[in-house]
Amino acid sequence: MNELATAHPLILCVEDEDTLRRDIAEELVEAGYRVIEAADGRDALAQLEAVRPDLILCDICMPDMDGYDLLRATQERPDDYAGIPFLFMSALADRRDVVKGKLRGADDYLTKPIDFDLLLATVQARLRQIRRMKAHPMPAGDRVERQLAVLSGTDISPSSGFGAVLDLISTAIVLIDPHAVPVFLNRAAREMKDSCIELSSALSNCAGTVSAKHGFAAWVDALLQQGDEDNVSTFTMHCHTGDEDFRMVGCRLGSDGEEGLQLALFIAKANKSAMLATGILSEMFGFTATESLIAVELARGQRPVDIAASLDIAQTTVAFHMRNIFQKTGVNRQAQLVALLLTSPASIL
Repeated sequence: MNELATAHPLILCVEDEDTLRRDIAEELVEAGYRVIEAADGRDALAQLEAVRPDLILCDICMPDMDGYDLLRATQERPDDYAGIPFLFMSALADRRDVVKGKLRGADDYLTKPIDFDLLLATVQARLRQIRRMKAHPMPAGDRVERQLAVLSGTDISPSSGFGAVLDLISTAIVLIDPHAVPVFLNRAAREMKDSCIELSSALSNCAGTVSAKHGFAAWVDALLQQGDEDNVSTFTMHCHTGDEDFRMVGCRLGSDGEEGLQLALFIAKANKSAMLATGILSEMFGFTATESLIAVELARGQRPVDIAASLDIAQTTVAFHMRNIFQKTGVNRQAQLVALLLTSPASIL
């Protein structure tokens, strides 16, 4: 990407009302953006074949192909166009219309008549969010699924450099092979192990004989026996050394074979109110306050029924927010969400 493109993001403005489209384009150009225009959804699709914009502004009610259809077509493209921020503009100002637009996958919803100051502020905020995510790259969506699957065959020898990458992550991570042997601990996990005799002993002995297994070893063994790749489980261990508990979240890596890594354990001190910073989650993924709280609980391995009870909300409300969380992060399984959130800049020990 050349310097001009980096300094002046490209915005695709899709609006069937010519005068309004020109007015929006002029405001954006004056603010320093480059703009391409499309009169309807079909025209926009043709534009997308030739160029990848940094953000899409789109009317909803248009002839031939409306905004919902264009959004769906963008999401279904085989390339990375689904990651482009998509903002709806519409005269449909009822709250139900706004909710519908966001549930369909729009990143924001601006009502007409357009407030140009709000428009520019929203565009700037969404592009800033993308810059933050690029500055702190992380797996998402299908990339998380592929990473969980590929990780089972990953070379974690010192020469591979993979261990050095995991050492940069603040969350304690332990990788376990099919025989219940912990074959890798990142820096945070090694420091935690050195500070707790019980954790050190558990990791050293969890590969014992089946008949002798109990506690932590039995929990690891049960995870290894589970055939469901989306199995997420938690375990709490008391450390007498520091008189504190360690909370562990375990998830399968998706390998059913006899070789390679099978489990990933994420460990944090249980007395922390959260393993993740909700404010950072909101900035990174556009979560609402409730979505951030629920995402934290899901990452801790909590079941939806338990989350509903702890937050004193209905299970249907939790299910609604979970759909939004999966949609905003691009994942569709709790194990994926755990891997995504606990290896993100939002993770805190």
